[in-house]
Amino acid sequence: MKAGWTKRTLNFTQPAGTSRGVMKTRDIWIITLIDKEKTGIGECAPLPGLSLDNIDQIESKLGEVCKNPHLYINDLSILKEFPSIRFGLEMAELDLRNGGNQNYYGSIEPIKINGLIWMGNLDFMMHQVEKKLEEGWKCIKMKIGALEFDKELDILQSIRSQFGKDNLELRVDANGAFTVSDTNEKLNRLAEFDLHSIEQPIQTGQWDLLTELCQYSPIPIALDEELIPLVNEKDRIEMLDRVKPQYLVLKPSLLGGFFESEKWIHLAKERNIGWWVTSALESNIGLNAIAQWTSKMQPYGFQGLGTGQLFTNNIPSPLKVKSGILSKDDSPIWDEVKEFISDWYSPNDEMVLQTSGSTGKPKSIKVKKEWMKNSAQLTGKTFELMEGDSTLLCMPMKYVAGKMTVVRALELELDLKVIEPCSNPLKNINKPINFAAMVPLQLENSLKDLAKIKKLIVGGGQVNSKLVEKLRSISTHVYETYGMTETLTHVAIKPLNGSNKQDVFQALDGIQFEIDDRDCLVIHAPMLNPNPILTNDLVALIDETSFHWLGRYDNVINSGGIKIIPEVVEAKLSSIVPNRRFFIAGKSDKSLGEKVVLVVEGKSMDISCKSLDKFEQPKEIHFIPEFVETKSGKIHRQTTLSLI
Repeated sequence: MKAGWTKRTLNFTQPAGTSRGVMKTRDIWIITLIDKEKTGIGECAPLPGLSLDNIDQIESKLGEVCKNPHLYINDLSILKEFPSIRFGLEMAELDLRNGGNQNYYGSIEPIKINGLIWMGNLDFMMHQVEKKLEEGWKCIKMKIGALEFDKELDILQSIRSQFGKDNLELRVDANGAFTVSDTNEKLNRLAEFDLHSIEQPIQTGQWDLLTELCQYSPIPIALDEELIPLVNEKDRIEMLDRVKPQYLVLKPSLLGGFFESEKWIHLAKERNIGWWVTSALESNIGLNAIAQWTSKMQPYGFQGLGTGQLFTNNIPSPLKVKSGILSKDDSPIWDEVKEFISDWYSPNDEMVLQTSGSTGKPKSIKVKKEWMKNSAQLTGKTFELMEGDSTLLCMPMKYVAGKMTVVRALELELDLKVIEPCSNPLKNINKPINFAAMVPLQLENSLKDLAKIKKLIVGGGQVNSKLVEKLRSISTHVYETYGMTETLTHVAIKPLNGSNKQDVFQALDGIQFEIDDRDCLVIHAPMLNPNPILTNDLVALIDETSFHWLGRYDNVINSGGIKIIPEVVEAKLSSIVPNRRFFIAGKSDKSLGEKVVLVVEGKSMDISCKSLDKFEQPKEIHFIPEFVETKSGKIHRQTTLSLI
């Protein structure tokens, strides 16, 4: 078994205020386990000032764990002083045991959750409240303890004036902000608003006062931070039997994991104490695991699991929230995305990519993760992508285009939108997308919705002149790309519309071209591959950074000593053969060696090729009901030609 870890900093969409201070960023550590080609992934998410973990020692401790993961997996209690690492390791091992793909406890039934209102000035908090109410949330939890208390009461009054307790559940979280002298008064004033509960009204460790509050408070009290330091069952029992709280708030990432949280649930049930589960500002990796576990435990009431949307650069996840309900997108592609993310964060420094097989038998190649990161950064620089920009995955994860879309999201910290690959990917997209990648067929079918995308790259096949013409009046910036699996998608781009429209491919920064003795392109991209990349693409080289693409060397037809490039002829025919797929190929001929033939998909039709040059004119025209395609959806020329 191999183990590794990596650090990631999450950025809040807006400052997150509590009585302990304001957070703008949040550090998490991702831990992975590899065994028998399966990868399990977990998350260590300590909170400064709240976790038991000594955060300054997190990385050194993770190093120890990763050197000998078996030791710690076999006895997680060794990590009782590092509950966040214990949680992450438990997650990773559970994932590994269940086959990977971030499958910790299986499916997620829809979970009712509360909407969280962060501290800030009065206007900021009221704005949050109004937005949550407009979105149809049925439970709101408000952080209190930072504003003047009267202003916080004004917010609660405003909420209750619109929604009674039968229509909206209200919770407050003081995070220990109340003092001994003012707690009773504040609780009595809060009670006017029919609150469901108040979390942790006073600082931890004051059991005598807590006991009194839980007995006499007009508002049920839920203990949160109070649970974190109690790592021994004896201490937990003593606290519960003495204090007798109405509720417990369970944060698995701070309590040492799921098994430890289940111990708390057992003790709570024995004493008829209510409980619910809350996330602790984990990334979507941790939140996904907690949601699966919560669904398994079947809790009552609203849970505190609505934190996945708090970050601009969260890790892609199938979790979604609508009207206060947390659920999971069950599209099959998400399994592939999650598997890739787990592999991406694994300690292996290489990944295996699959070529499409467009011009030959598909094959597997190994590439460095560092090269893939460089490719993502190059794309980000070229298209001026910023953290938090949205990007769309609408192509299969099997090939490099889909994989690199996810890499860009992770490395450029983009907001990844995922849909099942289809011919019309924008049909059900309701919000603007900053950046996306498609194949020509998807572009063709998306023209009426293309305004939903700001910048679009198109690859996997040539964009014909008719389609380019349709882009003339479209506001979306569309670029044809040149690249292959070996170059980790594009190394050159060609603007297809707008004021920058060009007819040549221009290299991305740091990439240079030359041609070999066949006039085929040779690519020098040291940040993507240390070796020159030899292609079978015939080009007219303009200079070391630009070229005209002509066609494939392996498609060239030698007819009577004249070399004909099919793709050049096809470009001329694009206006003659409307709304049909077709291609030019060579067929064996006794006198010419090869003769030019035109193969058209569909029923027979009249086609005039007189406008072509003499040697380009097809000697035969064949109609085939349906073309044979590669697994990536391209025309398989040779196999289709064999059907004639």
